[in-house]
Amino acid sequence: MNKTGHELRVLIVEDSENDAMLLEIELQRAGYEPKWKRVESREAMDTALETQKWDLVIADYQLRPGFNGLDALNLLQSRGLDIPFIIVSGIITDNTAVATMKAGAHDYVMKDNLTRLGPAVQRELREAEGRRAARRADEKLKLEQVFRAAIENSVPSGIAVVDLEGRQTYVNPAFCAMVGWSEHELVGAKPPFVYWPPEQVESIAESMTKVIQGNAPASGIELRFRRRNGEIIEVLQQTTPLRDQFGNVTGWVSSASDITERKQAEARLAAEHSITRMLTGAASLEAGGPGILRVLLDSLDMDVGTLWLPDAESKFLHAAALQRRASLPAMEPFLEANRPLRLKPGQSIPGRVWQLRTPICIADCVRETTGERRSLAAKAGLHGGVAFPIQSGGDFFGVFEFFAMRHLEDDPVLLNMMTAIGSEMGQFIQRRRAEEALRRARDELEIRVLQRTEELRKANEELKASMTERRRLENELLEITEEERRRIGLDLHDDLGQKLSGVALMTKGLQLCLARQNLPETGDAAKIHSLVQDAMNHTSDVAHDLATLDLPGKKLPVALSELASHASEMFGISCKFRSEGSLPGLEAALVIQLYKIAQEAVTNAIKHGKARRVAITLSNGSDKLLLKVQNNGKPFPDLKGQSTGMGLRIMNYRANLISANLSIKGIRNGTMVTCTVPLSQKRKKSK
Repeated sequence: MNKTGHELRVLIVEDSENDAMLLEIELQRAGYEPKWKRVESREAMDTALETQKWDLVIADYQLRPGFNGLDALNLLQSRGLDIPFIIVSGIITDNTAVATMKAGAHDYVMKDNLTRLGPAVQRELREAEGRRAARRADEKLKLEQVFRAAIENSVPSGIAVVDLEGRQTYVNPAFCAMVGWSEHELVGAKPPFVYWPPEQVESIAESMTKVIQGNAPASGIELRFRRRNGEIIEVLQQTTPLRDQFGNVTGWVSSASDITERKQAEARLAAEHSITRMLTGAASLEAGGPGILRVLLDSLDMDVGTLWLPDAESKFLHAAALQRRASLPAMEPFLEANRPLRLKPGQSIPGRVWQLRTPICIADCVRETTGERRSLAAKAGLHGGVAFPIQSGGDFFGVFEFFAMRHLEDDPVLLNMMTAIGSEMGQFIQRRRAEEALRRARDELEIRVLQRTEELRKANEELKASMTERRRLENELLEITEEERRRIGLDLHDDLGQKLSGVALMTKGLQLCLARQNLPETGDAAKIHSLVQDAMNHTSDVAHDLATLDLPGKKLPVALSELASHASEMFGISCKFRSEGSLPGLEAALVIQLYKIAQEAVTNAIKHGKARRVAITLSNGSDKLLLKVQNNGKPFPDLKGQSTGMGLRIMNYRANLISANLSIKGIRNGTMVTCTVPLSQKRKKSK
């Protein structure tokens, strides 16, 4: 390859400047553009190698004392640099040249024959590039091998390769760990392999034939492998053909994943769902026991099973349900032997589970059982077994006991599965009992609610009747009060008024008689006549007020205006009425009660509050009527206080009769009485 015009970085180890320039000229003549640096000592060469990259090193063989071409070569090699190194010397023997080449120099050129320098440089640069390419290929290959080994050793799946004869040619560490045999024991073996269970050899061979023929599903095939310790595991195996560079099949590579836990989880989940459905539809655990036993026989791969339940007082366990595989009628005598047994805590396998509250794995049921069960178990060919409690928290519900014709080893996964199933069943039963208790409590609560509702309905009706009667009595009381006021008014007018009129006439006659006699007592008689006349007039006014029960033909504003005028004239105070807003016509009963409330408020303000100014206001609010009576007298007592007088109580009764709200509040310099009446359509006077 000609590198014409190619820049060339050259380190020249030479003690002669002129010789270095001759080397530059010769390199240019060979088609290079040399960028060179001359050094002539070890230190200078070491610095040049440290600070810059070089494409070529040219060194004179003979330099100053203490440093020569071989020293320069050793320095280059000590740095591990693969740079073409050419010796250019004026004096070098054949032996010296051979020794130099053996030491690692790539070529040598005599100074009197520099025409060889260009071809030598071209050749050595080309060979150096080849060496670098080879090193890169080797590094890439090593990296790929390390990466492949890391992948094969780190993946959890087992990898196995077989040739066209079925001979195993490779297994990775994960596969060895999965089955329990070493690589040395597996590589070179032919089918059936040691990890194929004897009873599964035909089915596995048939599945592998489908794989080779291309009839297997893309997702892989599920197989059963046997570990070295005899444990059976579930495996998902995916197999693909192994081809050479020409596309020819040279073997088969398989990846095997241990799916035992997944299959057990699926089986447990399916069993839990089936058991839940059975428990939901069954009246009790004993009623659903046979169906649950059938499900567990299949999911646990057992041959016979018994459900042991405690009696009502939890003194012993009895066999509540028994099941066997349909194809094993010989197991029936063993099951029937369980039926009459009554096991206490710690007695036999179910009693031990009851006592310990933990699952038990039985390696030899013949040795573990007692009495007739032992001989019948041996006769039926039973070997391994498991038993686990049905419990949740501190509540115990029973024991499941299963036996199989195969040998069983302690299997933590199986024990965890049984614990989970027993706990799930216990929680379901506990939840169901709680729901049943809640349902009963809810039913009882509904009955009590109905009873209480009926009691409240009756009490409400009684209260309504009582309130109606109270309202009737209050109304009757007010009517009686008004009648009594009218009677008193009439008595004052008809009796006391007549008597006062007679006294007035007699005092007038006495005054006239004394005046004719010119007696000094005439003045006193005149005063007595005046006082009697005042008393008679006042009695007439009081009798008029007491005897007035209704306001025939008068509207409420008119009646209140007359009330204010009468109070002003009668008591000599300032009493004013003001109407605000447009007032609708009101029914007579409402007018009477509001008038009486205003009358009582004015009377109390004058007589008890000693008020000198009273203001009556009637206004129409938003669907309500407001009557306000404000005075500047002494504060009224609170309606709820013990000192409330009869007048205030009667005012409150009147407000209740018309469904009004009455409030009495002390204000600055006086009292405010407010009566708020909600206005419905029926309360307005029809036109």
